[in-house]
Amino acid sequence: MKSQIILTLVKLSINQNIMKIIKKISRLVLFIVLLCAIYLAVVILFGTITNYQPDETIDLEIKGSLNNETIEKDTFSILSWNIGFCGLGAEMDFFYDGGKMVRPTSELIEKYTNGACNFLTKNSDADFIILQEVDQESSRTKRQNEVEIISQALPEYSYSYADNYHVRFVPVPFTNPLGKVKAGQMNLSRMNPMESKRIAFQSSYAWPKNLFMLDRCFILSRFKLQNGKEIVVLNTHNSAYDANGKLRNAEMPLIRKMMLEEYAKGNYVVAGGDWNQNPPNFNPELVNKKYPVKQQESITEGYFPRDWNIVYDSNLPTNRNIETPLVEGETLTTVIDYFILSPNIDVLNIKVVPQNFQYSDHEAVLLRFVLQKGSIPED
Repeated sequence: MKSQIILTLVKLSINQNIMKIIKKISRLVLFIVLLCAIYLAVVILFGTITNYQPDETIDLEIKGSLNNETIEKDTFSILSWNIGFCGLGAEMDFFYDGGKMVRPTSELIEKYTNGACNFLTKNSDADFIILQEVDQESSRTKRQNEVEIISQALPEYSYSYADNYHVRFVPVPFTNPLGKVKAGQMNLSRMNPMESKRIAFQSSYAWPKNLFMLDRCFILSRFKLQNGKEIVVLNTHNSAYDANGKLRNAEMPLIRKMMLEEYAKGNYVVAGGDWNQNPPNFNPELVNKKYPVKQQESITEGYFPRDWNIVYDSNLPTNRNIETPLVEGETLTTVIDYFILSPNIDVLNIKVVPQNFQYSDHEAVLLRFVLQKGSIPED
């Protein structure tokens, strides 16, 4: 009888201890959930207060070399390159794209920055250079000012810069937040532009995600020709992380409308950059098979009038997947960097300038073109 009573008391004691442990665990879980809710509320409040809300059109400051504003030739070259904020070279993957890494090491930042500057210096005979993903005071690249670094590497160029990613604190990943991001696009030219403008795309994620994502835009730079007309150069970086294409579908009509309007004035229009979509009728079978090639959403055939040209190098990819570091024969690639030209411009040649994705997840694209006969008065 005594043994049964003792056994009952022991069980009761164990049950009471288990209940105490469960209560403690429940309180701890509740405390953690409460902390997470407070953290999330503070992050959203801070993001709302500091939210970057640029005007639809912003006049950009033109800096650097001040060259003659009137252009007296008809043949030009333009280089477009998404430099991956000097942080997405061959050794990197990136969490936004399914990888694990959040930011490169100091050594990799230095390697990619030096590699990008050396490449741009070697190609500094280009009349125009348009760059995407140029960091300026971002935590992910040790707050280095890449606008300043690049402009110092190319002192003979005029330049303008526009933010398209300006967030004081990006809270993801939760355990290792990306932190401050200030990055954008940069137009450089050997001729001084008449003006340079940041033009906002009317596309955005839903709240509160939009507080921590990019504010997409394109830069429009205008150059005066001897015949009174203008070359209009557009530098675009369309939306990524846009599986159904909703954001890009909101962006394309604006850039198309502006290009058609400029052409209707008699101007010469060149738009390039990272379109984050394949060109029309893209055929993966034509691309070099050093890396597998994927097909994704593309600009619809006929979206621009038939006499407009969408030109790209069909032989080499311009972008790689960054869910893993670069692996030859395995990493998926595609073509999303190219140019769209008005009908009064003839293409001389276009080519990818390969660097094997060593310093960025994009390759640069170089276009040479000529304004059609009569664009520059003959002597």
